[in-house]
Amino acid sequence: MHFRSSIYRERLHSLRRVLGEFRGGLWGALSASQRRRLFFVSGLVALGAGVQGLSPLALTTAVDNLTSGNLSFALLAALAYAGMAGTSRALRQGVSLAYGTVARGFERDLYRQAYAHALALPHAVHLDRRAGELARTVTDGVRGWRRMLDAAVFTALPFVVEVGTVCAVLISAAVPSSILGVLLAFVLIYGLVFHRGILEQRGSFRTAAKADAEAQGVASDALANEETVKLFTREALVEESIGKAFARGGAAWDAYNRIVAVNGLLLSLIFTFALGATLLLAAREVAAGRLSAGGFVLVNAYVLQVVGPVERLGQMAREMVQGLDLTARLRSLMAEPDEAALSPGTRTLPGQGPLTLTIQDLAFGYDPRRPVLHGISLVIPAGRTLALVGRSGSGKSTLARLICSLYRPDSGALQLDDVPISDLSLSALRSAVAVVPQDTVLLHDTLRANLLFARPEASEREMLDAARVAGLEPVVEVLPEGWDTVVGERGLRLSGGEKQRVAIARAVLKGPRLLLLDEATASLDTRTEQAIQSSLDDAARGVTTLVIAHRLSTVRGADEIAVMEEGRIVERGRHEVLLAAGGRYAALWRAQENSAVVGRAIGRHGADDTSLRTSLSGLASDLNR
Repeated sequence: MHFRSSIYRERLHSLRRVLGEFRGGLWGALSASQRRRLFFVSGLVALGAGVQGLSPLALTTAVDNLTSGNLSFALLAALAYAGMAGTSRALRQGVSLAYGTVARGFERDLYRQAYAHALALPHAVHLDRRAGELARTVTDGVRGWRRMLDAAVFTALPFVVEVGTVCAVLISAAVPSSILGVLLAFVLIYGLVFHRGILEQRGSFRTAAKADAEAQGVASDALANEETVKLFTREALVEESIGKAFARGGAAWDAYNRIVAVNGLLLSLIFTFALGATLLLAAREVAAGRLSAGGFVLVNAYVLQVVGPVERLGQMAREMVQGLDLTARLRSLMAEPDEAALSPGTRTLPGQGPLTLTIQDLAFGYDPRRPVLHGISLVIPAGRTLALVGRSGSGKSTLARLICSLYRPDSGALQLDDVPISDLSLSALRSAVAVVPQDTVLLHDTLRANLLFARPEASEREMLDAARVAGLEPVVEVLPEGWDTVVGERGLRLSGGEKQRVAIARAVLKGPRLLLLDEATASLDTRTEQAIQSSLDDAARGVTTLVIAHRLSTVRGADEIAVMEEGRIVERGRHEVLLAAGGRYAALWRAQENSAVVGRAIGRHGADDTSLRTSLSGLASDLNR
């Protein structure tokens, strides 16, 4: 007994929580004007339901007057019935017109809030999700909230008004208790059967919705990497993967539809028996002289009147449950703390000009079991350039992400002009920093829009000056639409070098106080790298700069070079000093010099040349030191 009562308490608590989320999610998403319009719509719906509920009285009056020979009153009652039916329909049209504005505004605001929150989530959250799956979560969630709003306005409210009107009329009309008992039993049995069906449907619906979202994620992933798919001629493999994903979703939806169909058939049988039993009892009352012909019509009309709202109530419950299931993942997403909550700093950076970056005993790991950085300490004085070099995977790019507060360090401190980064607001920090990454991703928009993305309020002259510093002007001149050329998805219509020039121009236009160059030329050929490097030097002039590089030739002019290995700083100094020390930096330098010699030897003599073998031997020797 105690076990059952605890289950009921748990269900009641769950119901209250769901209703609270429903009320907060819907009502909180509506603006003041939308709420006023929704009140107006609700008034129209209630009025229409009330008119619908009272209309059978006019029909009953018409029938009774016809049987008694009072044709004039019968005609007036029939006209009243027609007028009430027409009014009810007209009100429904008015509701559709007024409600459409509310619903569209509601969806628009929900989409804006959901995507704004998704963008504000920590960087690590996005790495754990497919972009297509995240978009499906938002779309399903908004669709679920819309379903619940529709159900509340068009089903719940009319049900309360219509059923209340029917009950009041039947009781006042002294309808026999046997008929009222059948109606009550019908409502109770229908509700119990429907409740059991909902419990079965809900788990099946969740499984189907999740399978759909996963299938959409697989398809979106394939489209995002269509070039790779084509280059490896793996269209058939990808098509098979997409087909299997959607087949799993289809099978889940088939199972759900079977449960819905079986439950619907059972409910239809209950409705048939209830209608038959009620009409049989009403006919018996008429035969016994205890009910008039008009009363028979009234009972018949109100049986249908009650059955309709009860069935719609069942549909509403199904819509509500499905809506809550559709919104479950969105509600979970919206409940996740965003970056501002995890980084509650509010300070701003005082002054203007380049910043001093101080890093003290910094430690970090993406997984606590696998640390990436170990006790990193560095200082970059204002206006100076420090280069971080080392093998791939040594933690260089991770350090850049920590500076931008895309992740939080496990221990240690990062400071800009003696202000801890954790005390700064994210907007203050990121407004002061510009990043030129290795792989620049552009928006599917014009070249102008992509450049102005760094500072939308910049003037035409400022934009052109930034383009000139980045060497972007020759690129613009050969594009078919100039600045208005659409660069394609992720900027795929531009070459790697052209995209890097856009990234540099963005950084210049932003006017940063700290510039991060994260392997900005690593994916470019030597000639393009040399041209881009000149632009990078111009962009870094007078700005505190952290250069993360693999090719040492690009950082030999830095004020200081730090060599990273397995998450630690193992050497520091200027280029000449580090070469003379003969340590890790010198070994890396010789390895890259020998690699260049190998390239030149291949170009001059081919793969069998003795000089090529000698160069490869020297390269292997340097790498093993």
